[in-house]
Order: sequence, then structure tokens, then C-alpha cells
Amino acid sequence: MTTIRDIAQQAGVSVATVSYVLNNGPRPVNVETRQRVLQVMQDLNYRPNPIARRLSLQCTDCLGLALAGLTESNFSNPFYLEFIRGISYAAEANGFNLLLLTNHKKEESESYFINLARSHQMDGLLLLGSSIPDNVMSAIQATGFAQVLIARHSSNPQIYSVSQDYRQGTYEATQHLLKRGYRRIGFLGQSLQFSYGQERLAGYQQALAEFQLPMEERLISIPATSRDDPSLIEIKTLMSLSDPPDAILTDRELVVLSLLRELGYRVPIDISLVGLDESETAGFLEVPITTLRSPKFEMGKHAVELLLQVIAGQTPTSPVYFPMQLIVRDSSPFHING
Repeated sequence: MTTIRDIAQQAGVSVATVSYVLNNGPRPVNVETRQRVLQVMQDLNYRPNPIARRLSLQCTDCLGLALAGLTESNFSNPFYLEFIRGISYAAEANGFNLLLLTNHKKEESESYFINLARSHQMDGLLLLGSSIPDNVMSAIQATGFAQVLIARHSSNPQIYSVSQDYRQGTYEATQHLLKRGYRRIGFLGQSLQFSYGQERLAGYQQALAEFQLPMEERLISIPATSRDDPSLIEIKTLMSLSDPPDAILTDRELVVLSLLRELGYRVPIDISLVGLDESETAGFLEVPITTLRSPKFEMGKHAVELLLQVIAGQTPTSPVYFPMQLIVRDSSPFHING
């Protein structure tokens, strides 16, 4: 039976170095040495004893999943279901259990996650959504605990992340409307404190520029801080302009559709509507809504694979962007005046 002493001898390193590679610490091993040790393990078909490894590492064969806001209600939100399906599929395929985290004691975010990282309840952490601040993820990263962010990117380049390509998607959605004759396209964005808020605005601007159209500030509504749904006042202000929009882009198409109806506007007769992040029922409404679809299952699956690479001490490619697909439906017909 091959032992770590055999690995050390053939790789030309100490037994301690092999242990550091296997255990991902406590001391760092440079990339070249790590790769040499891993190659020898592969050549000798070395398989660590899983029971001994768990005892020495307090390894759990468990991955943690925290959703935005860390509340139990988030787990019933349909938005997350395909992400969770992809995550659970990949976790099971790789021999890991999934631990759903709710922070039911409502601890302060940084303390909560730092305590999790030190608790040995899991081998790595998946963060899904927008409500976990960058400073919290940076604090986790500083502990050396493996984490991957899903559905957005962090301003900290050392934090691994997997997200849909919001810029590309919004660019295509805006182009779709422009090619159909719309010229006054309202944009209901999210706060620019988040990467997806910045990326969507950039995609919108790019499409307008290619059609040599100015970006009119009055047609854009972006909150200073985080908010999920646009308000009735936002929609009313937009539609009360002397020259109102002929179409609206939003990542909350169902809410905006309801608010437009409350104000007496009909989609697509009075105004067209395109969603920037498809709601599960968007295609089944009386007027099916044109939307951008995210490959959520694939993103969840890839996030687990990325996390396992980080746990193994590798340095995978990040950030990772998945393209969004424009699904054209009845809410954005050719503009009658276009």
C-alpha cells in the first residue's frame, strides 16, 4: 500500500509537505511543489484513507449553502430552485452533502460566517444572492476558508465567483427592442453597489451607443441602495414624462407588469416590457413576457465544481460568466411607429 512517505520520497519533498498538500495547510505550499506532489499521487494511484482524513482535518464531506438574506423564506423563492437543483446534483455526484444555512439567531453577518468557517461544520461555502456584503466575503477569504459566490461578482478579485453575463444579456435585450423600432427605452435597474447593477447599465448603454442614441437620464431609474421591486412611484414618474418610454427593461417584470396595470397601461398595446432575469411564470401569462433566461442549473453545478477545486488547494479560473438567453414572446412586438 502506498503511503505518504512513498509520495514524499518520489516527489523529493518532506512528509510534512505531502501532509500540507493533502490537508490544504496549515502551511502553504507553492504551486509548483503542490502540482509535483499531486502528480506523484496520481502516478502511484494514492487514495487517502477517508476516515483518517476526516479525523485529521475535521473534514465533513459537507458543503454549506447560504442564500441572500439568510432567511428560511428564501428557500421557498422559485428564483433559487434551479440554482439549488444544480448545486445539489453536483454535490451528490462528488460525494458531498449539502447544508442549508439560515442564520436563525440573526447574528451579524460577518460574525456568523466567520464562526461558520471556524466551526468545521462544512468543508466549503457557497454564497447565493446579493445581500452578503463584500466586506463579509473578504473576511471569510482572509481566514483561508473555501468559498464561491454565485449570481454576482465581488469587488475583491480573490473571491471566486460564478455568475450570468448580465452585461451581454442586457445588451441583447436592449438591441432586441431597438431592432424592433423602439427608441425610448425605460431602464429600471438595481443599485450600482452590486456588480450586476453596473453590468446591466453598461449593456444598456452599449446598445444605445451602437444605435447612436443618447442615454437619457429621465428614462433611467436606479436606486442608491439595495431594493428588490420597483415602486409604484418609480413607474408613475417614468410614465408621466412628457415623452414617456415606449418600452421598459426590468429584472422584476411581474411586479412592473402589475404596477403598469394598476396605472391603467396595457402591455404591449400601450408599452412593451422585457424582463432581464426571467421569472418562472413569465411565459405563462395572458401576455407572455420577453425575458432573459439564466442557465441556473449549470451555474449551480459549476459553482460546486469550482468550490471543490478551491478546497483541493487549486487556483481555478474566476470570475466565470455564463451567457443568458433571450426568449422572445408577445410583450415586445414590432413597434407600430418604429
